[in-house]
Amino acid sequence: MKIPIRIRILGSMLSAFTAVLYGCASTAPANLEALTLRSKVYTAAPVTLTRGEFRAPAAAGSASAVTVKLSDKRAFGTLDGKQAGAVIVTTSLGGTGTFYELALLGQADKDWVNTDSVLLGDRVNLHSVAIEKGQIVVAMTTHGPKDPMCCPTVEATKRWSVRNDRLVAVAGATPGQPSLTGTTWQWVQTLYNDDKRTAPARPENYTVQFEEGGGINVRADCNMKGGTYAVDGKRLSIELKISTIAACEPGSLKGPFVRDLTAGAIHFFRDGDLYIDLKYDSGTMRFRAQR
Repeated sequence: MKIPIRIRILGSMLSAFTAVLYGCASTAPANLEALTLRSKVYTAAPVTLTRGEFRAPAAAGSASAVTVKLSDKRAFGTLDGKQAGAVIVTTSLGGTGTFYELALLGQADKDWVNTDSVLLGDRVNLHSVAIEKGQIVVAMTTHGPKDPMCCPTVEATKRWSVRNDRLVAVAGATPGQPSLTGTTWQWVQTLYNDDKRTAPARPENYTVQFEEGGGINVRADCNMKGGTYAVDGKRLSIELKISTIAACEPGSLKGPFVRDLTAGAIHFFRDGDLYIDLKYDSGTMRFRAQR
């Protein structure tokens, strides 16, 4: 039986209206499982998925493997005035950890391209990802200060807007005032009290994310670390409990970076940057918001 043209047109208009209303005007194309990703976890080589998965040896001669997988948690809609997608990607580096990332997708020549990513945590529970009112919204269970890595208990909803194809965390801080949470902090330098200075050649390889529930995610060059932090006014204490054990290239500053970070005692902000004073007035670390 033929459907009258008027009814078909009405049905098409209703579908389009529903798609716009719920922020899902576009759908994932067939090549979504062949994405090349800008991973914040595995940086040794480009991550190009084959049927939604990427595999590589964890190290030369190692029997364990790095595995990057595209999850089924995805959302598509309009962000920053353009069609965009948000997908969750998981990465195992061959150890016990499973790292979750939010990957932002944009369209180029009718294909999806990963323009930015942000680390969500290690062994967290991801419930949903959605695009609502021009923001990406992720519902998850993350770690509290006393939670073991196996068992997060803190329910959290995180939001990002998009600006110039980059994810911008929507934090609960007062506008214009920085906050520990909601930002990926990139190490600029450590200036010690004897005037010695340590600064990474690639600051993007040394980052810190403070979670609202008291968890902390750290990238120390080629390794990922996780743990907890506590804040009391300006006082700050950091404890790193887990780590991957990849062998970084010669000249890596992962040792000094982790040593200084866990020696932090006081934090404060100046001109939008985060400063962490080390114990015994031995020096100050400086961080800048990653863009």
